[in-house]
Amino acid sequence: MKFKKYDINSANVPEHLKTFDYGVDYDSLIESEKSLFQINSYRWTVQEVQNILDEISILEGEERYEYQVEGGNLGISIYTDEVYFFDLTNKKEEEDFIWSTESFILFLNEFKAFLEDNQ
Repeated sequence: MKFKKYDINSANVPEHLKTFDYGVDYDSLIESEKSLFQINSYRWTVQEVQNILDEISILEGEERYEYQVEGGNLGISIYTDEVYFFDLTNKKEEEDFIWSTESFILFLNEFKAFLEDNQ
């Protein structure tokens, strides 16, 4: 999977006023995880990713941290051992896919580094 910075501006927007979506490259995702593309948003910051990592670090037992990507369409339910991903553009009640929490933490750290390099 690759991260990507998407230019979401019309052609006549001056460079200093441009806004970008940050997320994953759709074509780099495996079929079963295509809904991860809904993580893309113009609101991502390094601090927002760090806030999620901080919330994960204090989870205990059966506790859960719910996160919805602001400006995106992905819901994430994070437990101490597993993370459930929900594409909010469809009406399914069950998750689209599951990762281990360890894998999600690795993803978030890589995404944070990408944001540091591209914002």
